[in-house]
Amino acid sequence: MADKEKHYFARGNTAAGLYTLFESVLEGLQTIYVLGGRTGAGNARVLQELAAAWSSRNLILHYIHQPLDSRLLEGIILEEQRIGVVDGNAWGADAVLEGAEIRYIDMEKLLDAEALEPFAEEVAELDKQIALTYEEAYDTFNRTLRIHDEWEKFYIDHLDRAKADQLAEDFVKQHLASAEGASGSGREIHRFLGAATWQGAMDFVLNLTQDLNSRIFVKGRPGSGKSTLFKKIAAEAKNRGIDTEIYHCGFDPNSLDMLIFPQLSLAIFDSTAPHEHFPSRQGDTILDVYKLAIAEGTDEKYAEEIAEIKDRYTRSMKEAIALLETVKDYRDRITSIYNDALDLKALHVLTSDLLAEVGAQVAARP
Repeated sequence: MADKEKHYFARGNTAAGLYTLFESVLEGLQTIYVLGGRTGAGNARVLQELAAAWSSRNLILHYIHQPLDSRLLEGIILEEQRIGVVDGNAWGADAVLEGAEIRYIDMEKLLDAEALEPFAEEVAELDKQIALTYEEAYDTFNRTLRIHDEWEKFYIDHLDRAKADQLAEDFVKQHLASAEGASGSGREIHRFLGAATWQGAMDFVLNLTQDLNSRIFVKGRPGSGKSTLFKKIAAEAKNRGIDTEIYHCGFDPNSLDMLIFPQLSLAIFDSTAPHEHFPSRQGDTILDVYKLAIAEGTDEKYAEEIAEIKDRYTRSMKEAIALLETVKDYRDRITSIYNDALDLKALHVLTSDLLAEVGAQVAARP
């Protein structure tokens, strides 16, 4: 069933703050169930039970993971049925998506309000601390990005732009020139392949590319033109009517980390830290943009300066991750309080009813 399951993120804890791509991720769905109610009200449990029930069936499932704790889900999509179930805290209970029917599920009704009352002040204080700590984490991520900019400059200043442009042209000629796209612009879907979680960087590159015939592992250095290469290729694919899955960087959402072309069974992605992977099968190739487009000897010439910047970058990133861990600790306490007030029997009934309702929809569709 591995090839039937796709794992990714729709949001990220980034240098630009909490960044969402949910509108793109959910685009094209016919029905979206929104689990309303605050974090801790059983939303993650419902999604976990749905995932367990659907995973044994012959369905193409998308698991949308939480960016703070990737072990938890904040959404599930049944691809062929065009049905989604999402946590309202992630997407927003009042969100509107053109062409989709939104069905709201009130999770608050599963809670014992009297059992929660003694903890009202504690929860309010925890919410306040979570907001403040997130703000500090995002400021730290932004500072870390500025350090990364210093790192990039050594390679940007020694980038042969003509050669970099040629890499994009060569890719288009080899992979897109003879591709049969749809008439008009190709469809683009925007997602995150990874995220900065409380445990550090997490990615689903291997899951997302495992059933593709061809995978291009792009190697290089910060500032060696990888993201720019992907943007040029994505623009060309759109012009040629080729559908593209566009995966943004979980640290800097303005940068791209991977493109997947489902029609071509092809992926090209940034395969450097923190999502470094290596070829392991037929159809895997490496594209080293450092060797091809950066002046020879750049690493050696600026070794000391780069090492100092890399050390500052690593320390700053660890500081940001530590703040996310603090957020998780606060959130875990809230979840514990809400779990004690949660009617588990009612939650299981709600999940069973939702499974039956979705099953009826699937059966009724051609």
